[in-house]
Amino acid sequence: MLSTLTAEQKNIVQKMQKVLGFAADLAHARVTIYLPTQDGKYFNIFAEEYPVTQKMNEKINLTGQKVRSVEEPIVWNSFKQGIPVQALREWALGEFVHLKVYPLRDAYGKTFGALSFETRAFNEVFISQCYEFLTNLQAPDEEMHKRMNAADGLVVVDSGRKVIAANNQAMGIFSNMDIENIVGRHTNHMPINWPLVSMVLDTGLGESKETRLHGILLSIRVFPVIPRPKAGCAFVILRDITELRQKDEELNIKSVVIKEIHHRVKNNLQTITSLLRMQERRAKSEETKEVLRDCIGRVGSIAIVHEYLSHHEEGQLEVSHVAKEIHKELMSSMVSPDFKLEASFDADELYLPSDRATSIALIINELLQNVIEHAFEGRDKGKLMVCFRQLEKEYILEIMDDGNGLPEGFDLNKTRSLGLKIIKTMTESDLAGKFTITNRTEGGTLARVTIPRGV
Repeated sequence: MLSTLTAEQKNIVQKMQKVLGFAADLAHARVTIYLPTQDGKYFNIFAEEYPVTQKMNEKINLTGQKVRSVEEPIVWNSFKQGIPVQALREWALGEFVHLKVYPLRDAYGKTFGALSFETRAFNEVFISQCYEFLTNLQAPDEEMHKRMNAADGLVVVDSGRKVIAANNQAMGIFSNMDIENIVGRHTNHMPINWPLVSMVLDTGLGESKETRLHGILLSIRVFPVIPRPKAGCAFVILRDITELRQKDEELNIKSVVIKEIHHRVKNNLQTITSLLRMQERRAKSEETKEVLRDCIGRVGSIAIVHEYLSHHEEGQLEVSHVAKEIHKELMSSMVSPDFKLEASFDADELYLPSDRATSIALIINELLQNVIEHAFEGRDKGKLMVCFRQLEKEYILEIMDDGNGLPEGFDLNKTRSLGLKIIKTMTESDLAGKFTITNRTEGGTLARVTIPRGV
């Protein structure tokens, strides 16, 4: 399609293509770039975009298609004569739209294509200035040239700072501020007073800002039609963000409140942990002490989750961080100073909803407590390895040791261990996963929790 064009001509249409959707929004029209075949019998449709600012019954996008020149007489006339052509065109049976076609020229004045604008609500200023914008484009600006939405107001200001065109949305925004008849007013006079527009026209550089005007918070995006100092008109895109900012503020307040709640829950859990430790010290039965230690570990793990959530966005939790904190806490509080434990922790970074992360935290706590309490009885040293991996379809948590292993005839479904029952129940009920624990061939045990992703 571009093989017949010069390097300069290719550059022109490729730059246009990058902002064609934005141009369609500015023009409130369907915009199409036509490139003729070498024999002139057909037009290749290089690019085509529909606007979000104009209600149109969209036809099939013809980008990449070829149409006969005789079927596009208005486009053909503009291309051959090298002049703009305007006419009515039947869009559908009995339904007509306005069509404006401009020739595309290179720096030498050679016509090499055509640019068409089709719209129901024809506005000469929007379309002519959009044509100037496209044909004088230097480099697309991702921020300044991002697409509009249907509620955005659009204003065109001439070199004398006077509004020469405004769409219905812009007039509605100003009507809400009790400013009628915006067209014809000067932007550097009250009650509008937009010094930003004057700066953009003087410098030829686009700018954006938020400003409060007559009680309404506006997002204003201003850029010159021709990106050169004092070169002509400017587009002004307006968006009423009053309600949006109010919602943002409400969400920020809610986020702060939720974080404070997590902080207080963590403090309360730590208080419970302190009470349980006092009770443990007073208990006379070793069995009672062991039960209380297990409870302390479980409450402590939940406290770690709430501590994390009190400092981060609520809802998503980085599981490996929490798992590492639980691992560190248990290593320091449960492992005897006389016991030489070689511990390793390896986990992928992954984020999960807080409810799933809490379940995983409790499972890790139970598994580590089980290993520390039972795997190394009668020994003075051992190895403990934690591995947490994120695979394509599942998460896999593995905790391995080189301890004494499981007793002969061990059956997970018949075990009397409360900790193992908690792990199995939480894995299956809360995480829809699978829990297994087996002896390793090299000695010790391997506990594996498999959690499907996306559940």
